[in-house]
Amino acid sequence: MWLDRAKNQPMFDSRGLTLFEVLAVVIILGILVAIAVPSVVGLIEKAQEDVCEGNRVELESKYKTHLTISNLEHSDVIFMEYIRQYGEVDCPEHGELVYVDGEIRCSVHSDGSGDEGEDGVPFL
Repeated sequence: MWLDRAKNQPMFDSRGLTLFEVLAVVIILGILVAIAVPSVVGLIEKAQEDVCEGNRVELESKYKTHLTISNLEHSDVIFMEYIRQYGEVDCPEHGELVYVDGEIRCSVHSDGSGDEGEDGVPFL
């Protein structure tokens, strides 16, 4: 603590914080929140995509096994019946699952573009 030698009293009043100090703390916290919130939202969306992908891979494997064991050919009717009976896994954002070209796709997370960039040009 700083002391005023002439009066032998503290130089700073320790009764509380000034408005400027409170304002500085609020501004710093606001900046930290502005940085952290988009990162957390991005992580949540990525986690939902990963869960959907895992669910689709598992369901696709089970469906192909079902077709092989039952000696059936794929049709939309058979797939929908399979989903209704055994489809315990689904998209966390309630996307519709469809079987296209030998793989299960989600209406929310599967865009079908593969490794193409935003301009539709494949990534090299």
